[in-house]
Amino acid sequence: MEKYNFGEDEDYLVKYNILGIENLHDLERAEQYVFMVRSLEIEQGHFQFERFDWNTLLALHHYLFQDIYQFAGQVRNVQLAKGTTRFCQAQHISRMAEQLFREMQNEPKWQSIKEAAERLAYFKSELNMIHPFREGNGRTTRLFINAYAKKQGFFWNYAALDQAEYMEAMIQSVLNTEQLVSMFQKTLSKI
Repeated sequence: MEKYNFGEDEDYLVKYNILGIENLHDLERAEQYVFMVRSLEIEQGHFQFERFDWNTLLALHHYLFQDIYQFAGQVRNVQLAKGTTRFCQAQHISRMAEQLFREMQNEPKWQSIKEAAERLAYFKSELNMIHPFREGNGRTTRLFINAYAKKQGFFWNYAALDQAEYMEAMIQSVLNTEQLVSMFQKTLSKI
């Protein structure tokens, strides 16, 4: 689980889990299991990405975490930071997200892997900085971006990523998306 440095996030997660789990270690294990089951259901078509908009992202988060958190699908109302990265101020999340989703909806079809990698890196880094949820941002946006890539005609082989390289690319994407673009180029193929 991500460890944020504002508020009592670990206590909050334990307090607001719907399974009655009383410690972070057991909650992390339960969350991993729930996410795995729900993401497999998504692969089997149980969640449809009909639009790539704010409501779909909220619905996706709810779908993924509804079995574990009361706040599944709800926008956070606290400020979050991780390390030296401050995420979008809570009061601006919806406005920033709506603006980004307008861009996604007006995006023309991509013609090359290079173009797809650049645009996916942009959208992924922007969604990461908006960071709309109290927990589960990375997993939710990864599945959302993966589905968006498919809509654009590209397969993103997330399983082929080196996880340490991916995390470093996400950290660097706050200021520069070059590493994230490179990571996408290595793992994208045309459908």
